Amino acid sequence: MKPLLSSKQVGASGLGEAILAVFRATNLVSPFEKVRLQDVLRGPAADAFIRAAVRFALGEGKSALLDMERALKPHDSAKWTVATYLPFLWRPEEHMFLKPEVTKDFAARVGHRFASDYEAPLDVAVYESLVGLASKTTVELAELEPRDRIDVQSFIWVVGGYRDEVDQPQL
Repeated sequence: MKPLLSSKQVGASGLGEAILAVFRATNLVSPFEKVRLQDVLRGPAADAFIRAAVRFALGEGKSALLDMERALKPHDSAKWTVATYLPFLWRPEEHMFLKPEVTKDFAARVGHRFASDYEAPLDVAVYESLVGLASKTTVELAELEPRDRIDVQSFIWVVGGYRDEVDQPQL
């Protein structure tokens, strides 16, 4: 997959509606989060959030994550799913999308420290642990030839969401 991000986008403005359409295009982010994102991406913090997401995707890390948090927090949108969505789509060979519960479950199943490192507040150390989990999973899946972390995310989703019990129909 070709990355969707270029360095000229760092200074772009007025992209709130286009980015909102990107969020709406998948089912990765919950409908409730999408509703709150409308306020962010149609409001005065839209450009700040988008620029911070671009900087994060390009590797800026801590300061970009803090800037995303500042833009998202007033709208109760400073969540991992929101903060990791765009970098994951723009640079799927480097970044990872975080759905916390299924990813923590997966990490516990494979014995990775992310299961205990995870915290809900946005923190670059949590994200680095997630990237470590994604890298290790990529290595372990090498013979399946994952193209990028979208394939890795799909694997985590299936394994992390697996339940041993099967619901039996009530008779």
